[in-house]
Amino acid sequence: MSALGRFLLVATPTDSGNLDVVVFEVALIGEMTGPRGGGTARVRPVRRVTLRDANVTGRVEELALLPAMPPRPDSTSPTAMRAQASALANRGSIGSPRSGALGLGPPPTPSPPPVPAHFMMLRVDGTLSLIDLGSDESEGWTLERVLADGVERFWIASGGGPAPNCDADVRWSWWTYGREGTRVWYVPATGVPTFPAPSHGGGGDSVAFADPELEFDKEAYPLGISLCDGCPLIVGATQRLAFASCSDQPCFEPTPKVQPILPCILRHLLRLGETGAARAAARAAAGKPRFTHSLEWLLFSSLDRHAGPNSVANKRDPDATKEAERALADAVRLCREFPEYPDVVVSVARKTDSREWPALFKHAGDPALLQANALAAGQLRTAACYLLVVDKLVSADVGAKAADEVLRAALERRRYGLVGELVRFLARPAVEDAAARAARRSAEKKKRRGDDADEDVGIVSGLFRWLGAAPEPAKSEPAADSAGSLPRRSLDEEFVQTPKGVEHVSGARGGVIAVLRPDLRRTLRDHAAALASAVDLGALAAFVRETDFDVGAFFQREMSDVQGGGAARLGDFPRALAAAADSLRRHEQRAGGWPEVAAMRAGVDAMLAKMVAAGCVEWSLVTATLTRRVDVLDEIFDGRDEVLGAWRVAVERCAGAANARGDTAHAAFLQSLREEMCGQSLKV
Repeated sequence: MSALGRFLLVATPTDSGNLDVVVFEVALIGEMTGPRGGGTARVRPVRRVTLRDANVTGRVEELALLPAMPPRPDSTSPTAMRAQASALANRGSIGSPRSGALGLGPPPTPSPPPVPAHFMMLRVDGTLSLIDLGSDESEGWTLERVLADGVERFWIASGGGPAPNCDADVRWSWWTYGREGTRVWYVPATGVPTFPAPSHGGGGDSVAFADPELEFDKEAYPLGISLCDGCPLIVGATQRLAFASCSDQPCFEPTPKVQPILPCILRHLLRLGETGAARAAARAAAGKPRFTHSLEWLLFSSLDRHAGPNSVANKRDPDATKEAERALADAVRLCREFPEYPDVVVSVARKTDSREWPALFKHAGDPALLQANALAAGQLRTAACYLLVVDKLVSADVGAKAADEVLRAALERRRYGLVGELVRFLARPAVEDAAARAARRSAEKKKRRGDDADEDVGIVSGLFRWLGAAPEPAKSEPAADSAGSLPRRSLDEEFVQTPKGVEHVSGARGGVIAVLRPDLRRTLRDHAAALASAVDLGALAAFVRETDFDVGAFFQREMSDVQGGGAARLGDFPRALAAAADSLRRHEQRAGGWPEVAAMRAGVDAMLAKMVAAGCVEWSLVTATLTRRVDVLDEIFDGRDEVLGAWRVAVERCAGAANARGDTAHAAFLQSLREEMCGQSLKV
């Protein structure tokens, strides 16, 4: 049996090996629910056929009725002309009783769906057949048409709504899964064809184009197709390892898994030239989860087919090459319709070899213009991703200028992770030049001395490892000093220095900052000064951690070169402590979880060590107080009883102020720290 709407199919095998098939129309009369009931059902046959020599006894896995194609409206038919005349007669002035609010008659009652004309039958051996139900109630003979073999499951997405608007309307499609993978069969606008064939999907000679999106991984099994809400998906099930309370041993539990299939639908529509239908399907999915990923995969697969390692261009087929380039142009044109376009293009570019970029941007547009538009729209991450492309396809000067603009915008918005990446990007040319010079010097030394040691190359390769550009080679442990501890080396002080002949910017060093242009170094130093002046401890720690900015050298420069100590002096201790505590609290609240909080606290501890080494007492005192670094406080107060006494009074005032504004947790923290420090001083 099978049911579809108001129709019911009943198939009965006979002793002679035939299959009698009857389709009934069921009409419900009265109320079928409620305390009294009283409803009835009227059943009448509307189709009756016999499948000769079916041989189906015990061999049918599933039957399914196919919705019939609704008739297309004909404006020249007598019925349509009478309806138009009636609509004109009912149209009156706005507000008249017979015209309604818009001067139109009542909407026409939709006609019921027609009687199904076909059904599908899946046998136990995996043979999927299409069977014609005839055209009237008279009994007749019919034959089955085998669609495919090796089928495990099939789904019917056709029906529901108007007739298909093209020959590849996903609303009128069949889907099969089996030995050849997942395949799609479209019902053309003219109705079910005499000899249907799959349009795209898995393998097989009958498939025009394979789609990797339709294939699940080996750990998942497809259960159905979801086309609702404009976000087509294959829905499947997989298993995962889980622990249950009823057993000490791990077990497996089923879990759902989905895979978007929008890219293959769009690709097929574009291949057929149905640009309008592809645009409508994409707009229906816009804003839904995985939409951006679907556009990326559509563009990536088109580029790979046109210019990838296994592209049709390598097969020396001019027609196939032109077709692949047209498909790439169509994919770019479709993606350009949506605001995600800049992000989609650069994501595809970053995932492909740079040798494929000219083919992509030939149709996607000028990468420098795309980068500038992304920056103007505030899409800093997207604008930064374009920099490598601009540097490669346009010029290094244009790329450096664009990187400067993105760096300043990222500093303004305090996107310090991005700032760190941009600093390393801008420093790479100088680092590469230093590596080349070091390699030349090392080669000359080897010629003169025949020594295997290569200290210069080791230093530069260390810098490359810091940039993430080379693996770390094995090296011997350095010798310990007389105290037994290993000597500490500063990356900035030992070999990352400002090149000769380039303006020196005091207080702007650390990591590779020293090789940046002077104006960029001044920008970074001024930003650090602004954060320090505002006592924004959390932001300053993030800035130092992501860029490797030498905060110790910065504070030393402030104390020596700026009148009054500059940003190294905090003035009123209670006010500075409250501002720094508020800054740390804000950054912890904005953190995306415990790992980010832990990274921020580790950055504060590292910055504290540099401030102590630089002799920046006021910043060290505030930071050590908020991080409860008793060891640092002991070091600061060692032999300075008057400083310890003043600190106790100041902390007491800060705790009272915190209680007054309702921050009891911070007040309790300060009181506990004060008591701990007082206890330690009494022991001493």
